Amino acid sequence: MQILVFSQNSIIKVLDAETKEPMAYVNVCFESLVSAKKDYTITNINGEATNICTDKCIVSLSFVAYKTLFDTLTANKSKTFYLHADVFNLEQVVVTATRTQKALKDAPVITQVITSENITNRGIENVKDVLEQDIPGLEFKRGGFGTDIKMQGLDAKNILILVDGERLAGETGNNVDYSRLNSDNVERIEIVKGAASALYGSQAMGGVINIITKKPKKKLEISFSSKYAQYNEINYPDLSYDDEKYSFKKNLDLPNLNVNASVGFNLKRISGRTDFSAKTFDAYQLYDKKAITKEFTNIDTVIYDAKNPFALGINGYKDYSISQKLKFRFSKKLDFQLNGSYYNHDEYDFVPDNVFQNYEDVSFGGKVNYAFSKDNSVVFSYHQDVYRKYDFYEKLDEKSKNYENTFINPKLVSNINIGKYQKLTSGLEYLSDELLSDKFSTDNLENKKAITSVFFIQDDVSINKKLSFIAGGRADYHTVFGVYISPKLSAMYKFKKLSLRGNYSKGFRSPSLKELYMDWPIAWFVIKGDENLQPETNNYFSASAEYTKDWLNTSATVYTNFLKNKIDGVWENGQTVYQYVNVSEATINGVEFLAKIKFLKHFLLRGAYSFLHDERPQGELPSSASPHSGNLGLSYHYTKKRYDLNVNLTSIIIGAKDYAVKEFINYQGQNVEGIYSVHFDAYSIWKLAVSQKIINGINLTLGIDNIFDYTADIVSFNSSTSPGRRLFVSLKIEVDKIVNKKVFNN
Repeated sequence: MQILVFSQNSIIKVLDAETKEPMAYVNVCFESLVSAKKDYTITNINGEATNICTDKCIVSLSFVAYKTLFDTLTANKSKTFYLHADVFNLEQVVVTATRTQKALKDAPVITQVITSENITNRGIENVKDVLEQDIPGLEFKRGGFGTDIKMQGLDAKNILILVDGERLAGETGNNVDYSRLNSDNVERIEIVKGAASALYGSQAMGGVINIITKKPKKKLEISFSSKYAQYNEINYPDLSYDDEKYSFKKNLDLPNLNVNASVGFNLKRISGRTDFSAKTFDAYQLYDKKAITKEFTNIDTVIYDAKNPFALGINGYKDYSISQKLKFRFSKKLDFQLNGSYYNHDEYDFVPDNVFQNYEDVSFGGKVNYAFSKDNSVVFSYHQDVYRKYDFYEKLDEKSKNYENTFINPKLVSNINIGKYQKLTSGLEYLSDELLSDKFSTDNLENKKAITSVFFIQDDVSINKKLSFIAGGRADYHTVFGVYISPKLSAMYKFKKLSLRGNYSKGFRSPSLKELYMDWPIAWFVIKGDENLQPETNNYFSASAEYTKDWLNTSATVYTNFLKNKIDGVWENGQTVYQYVNVSEATINGVEFLAKIKFLKHFLLRGAYSFLHDERPQGELPSSASPHSGNLGLSYHYTKKRYDLNVNLTSIIIGAKDYAVKEFINYQGQNVEGIYSVHFDAYSIWKLAVSQKIINGINLTLGIDNIFDYTADIVSFNSSTSPGRRLFVSLKIEVDKIVNKKVFNN
């Protein structure tokens, strides 16, 4: 048996290059230059770790929001290392743009990254708010039937949202259930705009948002967090148990409360993490503050000083979720992962009918990763997600299912390096999309199904350190519309501190099962699908320039998006049938600017602007997205020993817009659809969050949402639905950092 004896002084120390303070929990990797064996550890509370090299090795030190440092080290040698902050996250490894690991600075398409620190320091409790505050050209709208997202002029049905690279089942108004996304379990969010169907297939013609969840790093890690915000509105302040509608009313005054807990472990051969989340949200109503004149453009009618007497109801809810991950490392070449989750959500509206909506989701899957060598691997994965909707009858205390969507998605992906400068990625994929719904038949639940078989390939070539290309394509065979090919080509050229990128990609979206088969009577009309629908397609072109210095990172992107065979609903048979059809072509042009500036040592200023021009044939309604939008943020960061202070002032800025509204009115004795224009003024919503690490492992955040108490004058699904100014407080406790015992560390 070989016994390793380390010198008493064989210690490495890691310090912050700016503050010279010790850095705890830095990941350290020792790779032997003789045997290529890798060993791992992390630094303790004093920023120290034992030098476990047995011969000459390469040591790499990595920590979130810092640049990774590589150096050489010999056995029994002590050394101090200084890590520099990665202010702009350019060293952050991302996977979404190419489906392979690349540093953000080397991604061929500009990729935006939001880290877990950004979320915690601003006291944000849901992924929706994170995206809205940080991504220019992205808007969320919320109304009675759910939340809607728009990005670069395209809506939710053209934007693919993934969790760890996997699709989510279930939708409402083409949107996934955003409440499923637990922000406390987010390691980072990667956003790629533009057609990405060459890698991700249908629905990715407008972009991909990939939410990467946290993995355990220590032997044992335990954390708790909670956030409480003011009520949005007290609807029933004097509610008593004797009220015959007590159950209905109490659910509309739930506290704005989030509670999260997680337990993780990372041992030599096995690691795992369990996450639990519970949320409640307070329902409220919004009313128009002023009247408008409705001048209908398609019929000879004007309604003066019209003020909507009805409220826009923002539903309340309560939900909880639990997820589990396990990873087994059989050897350096082979590992196996398992994961599963359960989610339950109750949605409360303002209709006193003793019925509310209940949503439930169960997902599970696994992944086998085999590395033939250091740079060549094959991954097989399986993912299944089942999302159900129910009508829950309060008085009967029972529920009736009206919707079930099932995704089954196995994949086989290989990454092979050909020499030093070429990486070939290819894969096979199978996607089964099955929907049980009451919208296909007037009598009962009916099941519809579509299957897609996929082959994709991508060649990543680096000509030299300055010039690289990525070319690829995807072939999808859909059981309804047949074969569709999605090519892509990207190029990147680096010249000193300037990076130039160019991109062409073709995207598509296959018709949904609802659009193909729906036959749903509502009151006096019927919504009908069409089995002969063709996929929506687009050709997306973009060019960007990015410039980076130590204190500055800025980029500009121009893009053109040519869309064809857009699927929309049109009225037929005297306004009695709402029919899904392929309507026409459209062109969307845009420009986006992003900038981050570090100044006066502790300050970071960031801003973004998006311009959108939507060209559609005469007679079609334009995009409801604002032509001008952006965001601003100013951060202050101060750290001293175990004290850490972050102050964040952020804003969402939405420009003015004119939007055409459809409304049914009585015209010459008939119920007719009229169209009139409404003007929405520009507005901004500001947020302040002050986050402090009081002692190591305890983070307290105090903040104000909507500082200037903005609410919309005219309330609709295209206006802000903010209830106004709200105070909040959040607390996160990381037990392993407080205790700092050996059992918690690697």
